[in-house]
Amino acid sequence: METNKIYKLLSIAGSDNTCGAGIQADIKTCQALNAYCLTCVTTITSQNSKDVFKIYEIPCIYIKSQINSILKDHKIDCIKVGLISSVSQAKTICQILNKFDPKVPIVVDPIFKSSTNKKFNNFKNYASIYKTISKINSIFTPNLNEAKTLLKIKSNSKLTTEQITREFIQQFKVKVVITDGGNRLDYCEDFLIDKGMVEKIISKKISSKNTHGSGCTFSSALAVNLAKGFTLKKSVQLSKDFTKMCILNAPKFNLSYGPVGHYL
Repeated sequence: METNKIYKLLSIAGSDNTCGAGIQADIKTCQALNAYCLTCVTTITSQNSKDVFKIYEIPCIYIKSQINSILKDHKIDCIKVGLISSVSQAKTICQILNKFDPKVPIVVDPIFKSSTNKKFNNFKNYASIYKTISKINSIFTPNLNEAKTLLKIKSNSKLTTEQITREFIQQFKVKVVITDGGNRLDYCEDFLIDKGMVEKIISKKISSKNTHGSGCTFSSALAVNLAKGFTLKKSVQLSKDFTKMCILNAPKFNLSYGPVGHYL
């Protein structure tokens, strides 16, 4: 790891006008981790702590233009893919990212719905979008509910999270970190497969309503830490610790769902 290097993250994701999640969270995460965030906006959302009111899909021609203009100036060290609005967007993104050096870590956060429970896609489109994206050499970071949705597993299924983790890799052919995979009230359990073995990372659960953007923060931090040369397991642990700090440092806005705070 080069200690003085400023690592460059390309975030391909949606825009959150409240600056809690999406590309805005990725920018703040990079600033806190001494990295630099370059962006490609896929979707413009109009939302607040109570609801998502409007969603606008950016046409594919502008997806291409945003990414290609960045690549003319910058060498990218890592990539985070977040909210994608359509299969056509997913295909466009795949065409571009498949040209990258496979050593460049790509982290995919398969966002299904907002903190306020608003679905960004129907089930069929959601599965098709991220099945398309899985053709890229990448690491997926779904929470347990997103993993079940992508695998078409019923919410009341008796499958263990370890079994779901293995099934995800079997179906999507990518590395995966399933976040908050346990059913405990006091601890978070994240599951990943490293060198063929299922690893479980346990941390104390924080009771807070200020978690808006925590998933985006974790996935972009994971991409940066992987680019710095840490192993997958170590990168997950570092990213979890950072996300936990952001939740603890959340500004007290007294909202239904408040944003995390990216302050060191």
